[in-house]
Amino acid sequence: MDSKVHWTSTDVMRPTQCSVGYLEVDLKMQELRERAQKPGNLEKYLKGHPIPAVLGPDGRMYLTDHHHMGLALVKLADEWDASAEPAAANPYRACSFQIVKDLSTHHDLSMAQFFAKLEEHHLSHPYDGQGQRVSAIPRYLSALVDDPYRSLAGLARKAGAYDKVDVPFTEFLWADYFRDKVARPLICQAQLAQAIHQAVLLAHAPAAAGLPGYHGVQAAALPSLANIQARLAKRHGADDAAPDLPPLV
Repeated sequence: MDSKVHWTSTDVMRPTQCSVGYLEVDLKMQELRERAQKPGNLEKYLKGHPIPAVLGPDGRMYLTDHHHMGLALVKLADEWDASAEPAAANPYRACSFQIVKDLSTHHDLSMAQFFAKLEEHHLSHPYDGQGQRVSAIPRYLSALVDDPYRSLAGLARKAGAYDKVDVPFTEFLWADYFRDKVARPLICQAQLAQAIHQAVLLAHAPAAAGLPGYHGVQAAALPSLANIQARLAKRHGADDAAPDLPPLV
């Protein structure tokens, strides 16, 4: 294993953002539960998908991506501990982390200075579930609030709304774009395909041209609602590294 990849307890995880999309977290929990049913499958998956993090001066892992998977692991670990299963066998209490920056020796940094440095390097996103800037990021992943439009942005990308690009917090930028254009009640399991379809159409409009990953196409090439519904029916998990809904072109 790479020297910068560490397999350790999920208890050391700390967030660098304030919100996630709960729909995506739920989908990730479903996937991880299914992986845990096969001996060794979950551990193999987690070792192959390390969570990128900054090692902070307090020795904690500050996630710079994959907060949805991190929160899914936290929820599943608590769910396991609340069951009759032996705590020592909890398969969700450890995962691998890819250290993208090591600040563990910077003991002179206050936590306020540490977070300021993270933001300076585009490694934190201090905005709440409505896209409003906040003064402090929650201490634990379990305190992250739901931003339904972040779920929509992530799922719409998997349906071909825009490309995955190396731009910090791309999904949050798209979430803000969708925020006043897609009705909030649509973003639920029952109407998810319709919400994604609407988001895909909006993502190809000229108004979205300035957003990262934009790839405007002719209306005739856009996916139909029935096409998105069919792909969602086959959906398995929400792994950003391996989109399960290939781009629709």
